[in-house]
Amino acid sequence: MSKKLILGSGGIFWDNPADPILEHIYSLIDDKTAPRLVYLPTAGRDNPNDESEVNDWAARHGFASVTHLYLSKIPYSHAFLERTILGASMIYCCGGNLKFLLHHWRRTGVDKLLRRAYDNGVVVGGQSSGAMCFCAHGYDNCGPGGAYMFLDTLAFVPYILCPHFEDWPEFLEDVKKQEYDAIGLDNDIIFSIVDGKFTIVDSHRNPRHTAYWMPADEVFRPHNLYREPQYLDAMAFEV
Repeated sequence: MSKKLILGSGGIFWDNPADPILEHIYSLIDDKTAPRLVYLPTAGRDNPNDESEVNDWAARHGFASVTHLYLSKIPYSHAFLERTILGASMIYCCGGNLKFLLHHWRRTGVDKLLRRAYDNGVVVGGQSSGAMCFCAHGYDNCGPGGAYMFLDTLAFVPYILCPHFEDWPEFLEDVKKQEYDAIGLDNDIIFSIVDGKFTIVDSHRNPRHTAYWMPADEVFRPHNLYREPQYLDAMAFEV
């Protein structure tokens, strides 16, 4: 079964009629006759602000249904979550607080359901904390007093992701103590992984728009994947 994972930084705009990033994600759906979208705003503490824009985008693209799962606020049955998540064509997770996200996904069993959906070929991904959660380790400012910290995440792929590389200079120093390869993304781009093939998709909104690869044995020297694209073919896929 084909595996499709989207690791996004920030700056994905649902109100843009032709956002290059969202168009790429939509293109990965196999059956577009009546696709179903599941939106997880957990990292944003289940704030419903994006709901209308997500629904409008889905309507423009012919989705048969859109389900927003407010896991921290609504006590869904496991049967409903299983039916909804495994029946999705595309699952997207917003950014926010990674620690909050992990707590509620593990409490409700959504972490395991997302893994099953991913293994079954559902397009899975998100931005910022909603992307870090799918890596082996996450790095977010959800520690005491807003301190940056590493968290054990779902480990769909064997990396640490920094989704705001241009804004989080602390990452390069902190990641030296870890044993995982790392990916750094400037804002407004995504890292698309489809059956082990890595692609960078650029929104063309950010003049920096760079992705970096930092193997564990040389995190001191980030490789600019735009200038050294050969590293895209050298990266590992499975954990």
